[in-house]
This record gives sequence, C-alpha cells and structure tokens, in this order.
Amino acid sequence: MDKFINLPATVHLLCVGSFINRAAQFLVVFLTIYLTQSLGYPEWFAGVCMGAFGVGSVGASLVGGHLADIIGRKIVMMSGMFGGGAVLVVFSYVSDPLAIVGVIAAFAFVSEMYRPASSAMIADVVSPQERPHAFTLMYLAINLGFAVAPPTGGFLISHFSFKWLFLCDALTSAVFGLIILVAIKETLPRRMATSDADRPSSKIGESVPWKEAASHILCDRVFMVFCLATFCVAMAYLQGMSTFPMYLNRLGIDVETYSRIIMVNGIMIVVLQIPVTGIVIKRNRVTVLAIASVVTAIGFGLKSIAQTPVHFALTVMIWTTGEMMAVPLVSAIVADLAPVRLRARYMGVFSTSFSGANMVAAPVGSAILVVYGGPFLWKVCLGLCIVSALLYLSIGSAISVQKADRSNAETQ
Repeated sequence: MDKFINLPATVHLLCVGSFINRAAQFLVVFLTIYLTQSLGYPEWFAGVCMGAFGVGSVGASLVGGHLADIIGRKIVMMSGMFGGGAVLVVFSYVSDPLAIVGVIAAFAFVSEMYRPASSAMIADVVSPQERPHAFTLMYLAINLGFAVAPPTGGFLISHFSFKWLFLCDALTSAVFGLIILVAIKETLPRRMATSDADRPSSKIGESVPWKEAASHILCDRVFMVFCLATFCVAMAYLQGMSTFPMYLNRLGIDVETYSRIIMVNGIMIVVLQIPVTGIVIKRNRVTVLAIASVVTAIGFGLKSIAQTPVHFALTVMIWTTGEMMAVPLVSAIVADLAPVRLRARYMGVFSTSFSGANMVAAPVGSAILVVYGGPFLWKVCLGLCIVSALLYLSIGSAISVQKADRSNAETQ
C-alpha cells in the first residue's frame, strides 16, 4: 500500500475528483435504457446514439491530447469538466432525435477531452516505475465511482426521474472542475527530454507541430499495433454498457437487476485491483495483456449460454478478471513508449482505442443483436478478444526495446 500512498498529491487529487465525477456519471450507463424505455425510441436508435458518443470521444481524444501538449493539461481538464456539465443540463431538456444525437456527440467531445490530459499529467509527475501504481489508483477511483453510479442511478430513476440523473451528473462534473481549478498545478514540462522525435524546448508554447506529431505517431508501428489490439478488446468491453442491458431486457431482466449485475464489475475492481496489480507488474507485461484478453474472451463468450441473473453475474466476474489484469499495464506502456513532448498526444491517440470502439461497437453490436441475436453477438466478442491477444503477442519484444529507448531518453 505504501507505493500507492506515497504517490504525488497531484495523483491523489485527480483520483478524488475522478471518483466524485464517476459516482454520478449516469449518461453512458443508462443512455440506452433512457432512450428505449423512457423516450420510446427503437434499439437501433440507441445504438446510433452510443455511436455518436463514440464519434465525439474520438475527436475529444485527438484534440484534447494536442491541446494538452500545447496549452497545458490543467486548462484542458477544466474545460472538459465545466463544459461537459453545461451540455448535460441541455441534454436533460431535449427529446427530438436529431437534437439528442447532436447533444450526445457534443457532450462526448467536450467532456472527454480531459482524459488524455489527465493521463499525461499523471505520467508527468511520477517515475516510469511508479506509473503502473498511479494508473491503477486512478482506475480504482473511477471504478469505485462506477460501483456507486448504477445503484444510485437506479434509485433516482425509480423514485424521481431521468432528468435527475443528468443534473446530478452535471453537478459532479462542476465539482471536479473546481478541484482542478483550486488545488492542481500545471505539470506540462517546461524543458523536455530530447529523443529522435524531439528538439529541446524551453517554453510551454513551443511544441511539436501537429503534422510532425501525427507523422511520428502514425509511423510508430509498435504503438499503432498496440492501439489496434486494445481497440479489439475494447469492442467487447463496451458491449457491457450498450447491448448488454438491451439483451437482458429481451430476456425479461429489468433495469434494476442489470444495475446489480454490472455493479459486480466495479466492486471486484475496488476490492481486488490492488492485489492483482501487485501480481501482474512482476510478470512480462505483454504476456499478461494477452492472457487478460483470453480471459475476457471467455467471459463474454459465456454470455451466449447464460440465462439467469446469477449466470450473467458470473460472466461479468470472469471478464472483469481480465480487465483487472490489463488495467495497470496499458496506460503505463503508452507512457513508456511516448516521447515526452508527445506524451498527451500519444495518450490521446491511445484513447481513441476506446472512443473509436465506442463509436463502432454500439451501432454494430445493436445491429448484430437485432439481426442475428445475442448469442451470436457474444461469440463475435470472443473472437475479437482472441485477435487482441494475438496482436499483443506479435509486438512483445518490440515493446521491450522501445520502452528501454524511451527510458534512456528521459534519464539523459
């Protein structure tokens, strides 16, 4: 526990703010239920809206990462929190289908810009050896909030209305924004390490031009394959928030039961993530990621034969185990691979592994669910996770070499 307690205060403050924000982050968790059961839209429209969230998130990841390397991490995170809260208030009052799609995309674009900036800030203030612990602590905070959000949201829906979900979500975003404003200092390195992609810089505003940065990132084969592998497994993970509740509804399992089933994910991570982290960081990172993808494949594949809430809770337990194995490693590997002056942009591009999956997974998953049925969808998820494992293994040795090169550059 000392390795987590002794992390810089900046990391702890970001974790506290993320917990507060996630404890009431209801939009993504209940969006498909809100659209289909409250507003009466068909399942395919719910999938389109989740896809719109993904489109906005992709833009946010790229723009947020770029701006965080240019103007600083702090201002990007504050803009995301305050702006996202304002858009949520607007969303609570719209019901027209085009307006819904537009506002969801706008919310994702504004609010998700904080992610690459936050990840880059963590990498700024901790050593390479501390990064798995720092990113694990952040993930714990997020998932502790996630464990609180479903039952809280279910209570608000049952006793008040969906509008209360979005207003509470907006309030917690504003609270996180205030924490960033008052308590967190800018961490953008003022003089950055030199590598084959960088030149020394003495001012925050002097950064790698976006064309040069894009060229370098796209030519980094190891990093791009790593992102593709993560994208494949994320395609499966995101079905848990989009098509999974719709599939359960088809089986006659209501929203409150879904809330309890998916809450297993958050509870397991809060209780077990620290000991799991202590185990996996001592092993070969890429091998662990490949095994994690296989475990995730089993968890989602078993949904094709599950029938009862208990069965589905067991499948969540299995794929959550895979998730816990991967979490301490993925962001730490990205931070190790990224040149210092491209750190936030690497984090931004990596974030598109999830936001891009969100853009594709929901509409494609809902279409598969409607046309071919749930069992076929879960078998597709199994296949994607196996592909992810093979891709991770294909770049294992190259990641070790590139990590060593970046570490030497940072110490010079």
